[in-house]
Amino acid sequence: MQSTYSDKIDHAFVLNESDLRNAWRKLETYGCSVTAIVQFSDKVEREVETIEDLIGFENSKKKSILSIELKSRSDDRNSITSIEFDSSEYRTITVNATGNDELVTRISDEFSEFICGLKPWYSSISRLDVFWLVYVPGFLALMITDMMHASNSEGVALTFKQSATAIAILALIGSALYFSHKLLNKWKNYLFPIASFAIGQGVKRYETQDKFRFTVVIGFFVSIAASIFLGLFS
Repeated sequence: MQSTYSDKIDHAFVLNESDLRNAWRKLETYGCSVTAIVQFSDKVEREVETIEDLIGFENSKKKSILSIELKSRSDDRNSITSIEFDSSEYRTITVNATGNDELVTRISDEFSEFICGLKPWYSSISRLDVFWLVYVPGFLALMITDMMHASNSEGVALTFKQSATAIAILALIGSALYFSHKLLNKWKNYLFPIASFAIGQGVKRYETQDKFRFTVVIGFFVSIAASIFLGLFS
């Protein structure tokens, strides 16, 4: 009996050399030859047929890895399995398998556990939309300010100078929110990337980011603890 399995994951992942070797080994045990298709940031796509060639990529910052697809196919082409690791924010890991029911069930079980092991602790943060942290508080603050102004207003029309000043202030606030959103989003993507290919030079980049993550998280909790302490004893 032929079966088909497909799963799309959207959580963050960290993929290192050991993980790649493990995934490659799993695909080989299914009795299939394995190939890998790698996409780089220089818009070049490369295909390799050995795990050594795959982990041998430099993965430099200028030519960083954007996606890796491992694909296996049996000689009779009745069994096809693929797993793709992608830096896309919409889907990060995709698994597809076609073959006899026993093999497909095995692939489903093994790769489900394997993928869970790739999920970093900061996965939820990497999926966080910075929009809600910037624009929503800003919008609420403007609403509160407007209501306070309305309660104290006597319905007097603004002069041209006052109107121009109000428009300029709103433009400045809008610009500040926009650039804050861009800056926070850039830092979030750097500190909490949705996809980390920790091979080649990517290992050093990941370790550097991990140190920054530790500093940011510790600093965050220290600031909260300090605020609570001051609130209790001030």
